[in-house]
Amino acid sequence: MPFTSDSARSGFRVPGNGFLSACSQRVRAARVLTLLLVTALLVVPPLPMAAAPAEASLDELREQAEAASQELEEATEAYTEREEALEEAQEELVDTIHELQQTELELNEMSEPLAQLANTLYQQPDGGLLSLVLGSFEDDLQVQSYAAKIAENNQALIQDATDLREEQIELASQAQELQTDTQLEEAELAAEVERLRELSEASMQELTTELENRGIDPDAYMAAANCDPSKASLAQGYPNGLLPSEALCLLYDDKFLRADAAVDFLELNMKYVERFGENICITSAYRDLPNQHRVYGESAPGFAAVPGTSNHGLGQAIDLGCGIQNYRSERWNWMEANGAEHGWHHPAWAKSSPFEPWHWEYSG
Repeated sequence: MPFTSDSARSGFRVPGNGFLSACSQRVRAARVLTLLLVTALLVVPPLPMAAAPAEASLDELREQAEAASQELEEATEAYTEREEALEEAQEELVDTIHELQQTELELNEMSEPLAQLANTLYQQPDGGLLSLVLGSFEDDLQVQSYAAKIAENNQALIQDATDLREEQIELASQAQELQTDTQLEEAELAAEVERLRELSEASMQELTTELENRGIDPDAYMAAANCDPSKASLAQGYPNGLLPSEALCLLYDDKFLRADAAVDFLELNMKYVERFGENICITSAYRDLPNQHRVYGESAPGFAAVPGTSNHGLGQAIDLGCGIQNYRSERWNWMEANGAEHGWHHPAWAKSSPFEPWHWEYSG
């Protein structure tokens, strides 16, 4: 038997070389097209990237931190006020539960006469209530009259029982609603305060980190931000060394100055930190009257002002160290060159008699 392929037996014709050549051409064309597309994609210029947001300034970070702190303070106050309201609601809940218990007691007391009434009606002549159910009640006038008499005598009892039962249901509903509402609201308020606390903490941490990265003391920076220079006016009329605390502002290291002098000194300190990498060393700032007496008693005659006359007692003088106390040193010269811009200067008398290169005064 002559050899025949499966294709031949099935009637399928094997393609010739011409067909294969055409297929090869199509494959090559497809490869060329793919290569062109890939090349086009590679040479397409990239899309422009969005510009990075500008770095937040210290003032912006501080404002964010202050806003978060203010929001937390307001939420905490609202929470405290709401807690008081919730306590009142809790008292109302207790009263409601007490009323509910009273209605239950009254209903219990009425249960016996109500049971007797039901038993009497059931046992009345000709079947009582059973007769009513069976339809013979309307036909028996004697039974009808008897039942009416019983109902009349016990109408008040039945009505009271009905009213109490309705009140009991309503009180139970009120108690449940009060309990649910108070618990839910308290939980929601606590969660909101916690959220704001975390937000405030994160904002303050962001500001603190940025300050530290820039070499700025966070305490000094916040002292300047929280000091209102207009409070200096509160010192008017007060004796030397007896200024009210409201007229003073904290610098750092537990040192105080009059508010306007404090703000200008802290701004000067910011520049000093940028230059020397640390805060200005303060050895003495505002001195109240008792401290003036102490310094006067510890100093040689002529080296400390008479108590009640010192500029330290006005919150407008400061003694400095860490090199500034050395006349014409690098740091002293820096203070001399930059202090006046912020209202601070080294007075002429301190250059000679008595010689106090560490003493600086505020002129505003």
